[in-house]
Amino acid sequence: TGPLKDMNFSIAEGVGLRFIYQFTSKPPAVSFRATGEKDGIIDIVPKTGVLYLNGSLDWETKPVHRLQVESLDEKGNRVEGPYAVTIYVEDVNDHPPEFDQTKYTGVVRQNSRPGKPFMKVHATDRDDPTTPHAQLTYSILHHFPNPYPQMLFWINNVTGEISPSRAGSYYLDPQKQDTFTLVVTVKDMAGMTANAFTSSTDVVITVKESLWKAPSTIHIQENSTQVHPVNISQVQSNDPDVIYDIFEKEKLPRLPFSIDQNGVIYVTEPLDREEKDTYTFFVITKDNEGELVDKPLQIHIIVEDINDNPPVCQRALTVLEVQENEGGGSNIGTLFATDMDKEDTLHSRLQFKLESQVPAVPTSNLFFVQQDTGVLHLASPSLKKHIASNYSLKVLVTDSVFQTICEVQIHVIDINDQIPIFEKSDYHSVTVAENLPVGTVILEIQATDGDEPATGSSYIIYQVKEGDPNNTFIIETDPETNRGFVKINKALDFEAAPVYNLVINATNPEPLVSGVQYNSSSLTLFKVFVTNVDEPPVFHKTVYNAEVSEDVAVNTLLIAVEAYDPEGDSVR
Repeated sequence: TGPLKDMNFSIAEGVGLRFIYQFTSKPPAVSFRATGEKDGIIDIVPKTGVLYLNGSLDWETKPVHRLQVESLDEKGNRVEGPYAVTIYVEDVNDHPPEFDQTKYTGVVRQNSRPGKPFMKVHATDRDDPTTPHAQLTYSILHHFPNPYPQMLFWINNVTGEISPSRAGSYYLDPQKQDTFTLVVTVKDMAGMTANAFTSSTDVVITVKESLWKAPSTIHIQENSTQVHPVNISQVQSNDPDVIYDIFEKEKLPRLPFSIDQNGVIYVTEPLDREEKDTYTFFVITKDNEGELVDKPLQIHIIVEDINDNPPVCQRALTVLEVQENEGGGSNIGTLFATDMDKEDTLHSRLQFKLESQVPAVPTSNLFFVQQDTGVLHLASPSLKKHIASNYSLKVLVTDSVFQTICEVQIHVIDINDQIPIFEKSDYHSVTVAENLPVGTVILEIQATDGDEPATGSSYIIYQVKEGDPNNTFIIETDPETNRGFVKINKALDFEAAPVYNLVINATNPEPLVSGVQYNSSSLTLFKVFVTNVDEPPVFHKTVYNAEVSEDVAVNTLLIAVEAYDPEGDSVR
């Protein structure tokens, strides 16, 4: 109760009939009158000034009612007022949330990024949005089917956006299950009370094959004359808003590939297979923050060969030696040539043809070459050194497009009818210490050969024939003098081998003529005595570590060290 004045009231909706307030009047006022937004629910008793409700207010229909109240005298003239009376209707949670649709459908791609929304649901609540009555929370109630322990989908409880979970990004596969039904619920009161209203809807999700796939191996022909860059492939992310980029697996001086923001991959310049025949790199996608979106795709490029390289002679001049008594059909050597085009293809298949022989005596066809191998043969036993000691051959080497001339020089040498003869049949012995370094010369030996000098018939090869099963020694020949130098090839060990009884032979690289054989004149003896060197003991470790406290007692054992003697003696 109180005098007339401007007043505000807050009244909960749905409470029904109730007394609000009683106004008092000043003489000569004898009654009250209310006007404004009464809506048939709000009124005042004229004689008593009681403001009351004769029904229930509804916030959803009208949240505020504005009235004017005044007092009147007996003649109906205004005494006081009008005063503003405002009634605020307080919302109560009397409406459940409602989804916009009875059923939702959506499509998700296999391997889509976890947490990236692909659809959303939406619900509304007619209650006051400024109160918890209309604060909605979304959740997934059921998941049909649910083949894994983890949920395959996740919903943002505020926005209703649905995205694959981490498990869903990994497991979703249309080949295994292409349709899922989610039962999504929405609660008001922010889902915080048991009395909150709840509604639900079905969400049918179709799983489709991932767009994010690596293309099969891309084949690009080398030395293309097309205008570059050239479109060679395209990738597509499941996420339409990504930034495409290339990540190099190999750190090359330059990578002749690029990608645009539609996922189109280009080769930016002509490729050379002989320079590099394969390329491997990754295509990646990033969001606007620079974070990876999809798992990187590996792109593999193979550069296809074209026949763009001529045959190349392995040597500018191939020199061969042939004894003048060589038989017809004999293999006298091989002309080697290469082709940088792809191996085992027709582009690199080489064929050989003898073009010329100088001098053409005693005949013009003394030699022939195998077409596919380059092996040279003597056509007939017609070589005579006094007629011609050297021949120059030109051999045409071709692939399917190019051709090259290779030059061969053939030296006719004296027959190998003399064997090497040692100047000594026994070099007696030498004594060396076991710690002598590898590579040390311990003996010089000499044999002579009566065949034509500076040819394979007179060059001498020395070898240890007996007494050195482990190749402890090696013999090198001076090509000018045919002198041999016996060297230590492996470390000596007195304990393993104190004495070596060596038998050394001398041979030629050219075969001996028929009827001539190596004999004892091409052998010599040599004995090596190895002396013991008293080697110092060796510790098992180079460093021993131990930690002790500063108050350790005198005579406390700190650490044990161990050593051994390489010769087997005891150590102390």
